[in-house]
Amino acid sequence: MITIPTSRQLRGAKHAAKRCLPHLKHYLRLTFIRGPKHLLTSRISAKCAAIMVAMCSPSLLFCALLTIPAMIFTSPYQNAYFHFSQVLERDPTRWIVLLLAGICAIMSLAVPATLPEPVEADFF
Repeated sequence: MITIPTSRQLRGAKHAAKRCLPHLKHYLRLTFIRGPKHLLTSRISAKCAAIMVAMCSPSLLFCALLTIPAMIFTSPYQNAYFHFSQVLERDPTRWIVLLLAGICAIMSLAVPATLPEPVEADFF
């Protein structure tokens, strides 16, 4: 049975959207504008680079796991490995894994803008 939302419920949803929208705009600006700009225009610290690599490594791992077996084991004569690669190639749940890996890679773009800049020591 379908219920029609009341005006009070609609006002609550509108209020929640108004509260959430500035945070979403800030996060998107941080991820797609300030993060890459900071990454390209200034030096980043080793900590920032390590965090970015750690956040991007799942995407590289899962892409390799899903593509390399299908490229290597193309013949049915390689029994178990061929069937393993075919299952990975046809399994629809692989898109969920790739989506999560892509989200991690995109979120890694926000890291340079959120971490403090490295302190430069001047030695004379």
